[in-house]
Amino acid sequence: MRFCLPPILALFVAGLSALTAAAPAAASGDIVVAAQETTVVVAPSAARTKLVNLPPLKFGLRAAFRCKGEPVSVTLSIADTFETLQQDQLAGLRAAEAALTLPPRQLALAASSRFCRADDPDTADELLVPGLVTAHASLRCSDDAGDSVHFASAPLQVRLICDRQPDEAQAPSEAPAAR
Repeated sequence: MRFCLPPILALFVAGLSALTAAAPAAASGDIVVAAQETTVVVAPSAARTKLVNLPPLKFGLRAAFRCKGEPVSVTLSIADTFETLQQDQLAGLRAAEAALTLPPRQLALAASSRFCRADDPDTADELLVPGLVTAHASLRCSDDAGDSVHFASAPLQVRLICDRQPDEAQAPSEAPAAR
């Protein structure tokens, strides 16, 4: 599975640069996490409601890490969904990837009166929701001095696309930014 899309790659390279350039020599470990934007298609919300029911959301996560000693584990999580990579899976690596799919029950409903309403064809067909959920990463390192645990987090963006039926199609707008 490839997650080397430009947005995640740029965040990852920036984080990796920060790890190698700004970390104090005495630190026992560091970790940064990055994620690509996720896009999902949603059905128009019912008349007079502002809530948008979300389908399962899939996120590609990447964590760059560095340990003084050996990495014992890296855990990547969003809400109650997580994946832990153990020491044997991390041998010789400086980065880990995971794809996490969040079921709808783990997410708050998105609310917008200006997006994808069945009773209003003039509402927007696309909505970017920054920070809807947060990705977390933890790194456990071990050396002669003992174990240490390090944490990182990053807000995740979700782009919602309205799936209107052909007869509900939104009329073209002259100024898309005015929505």
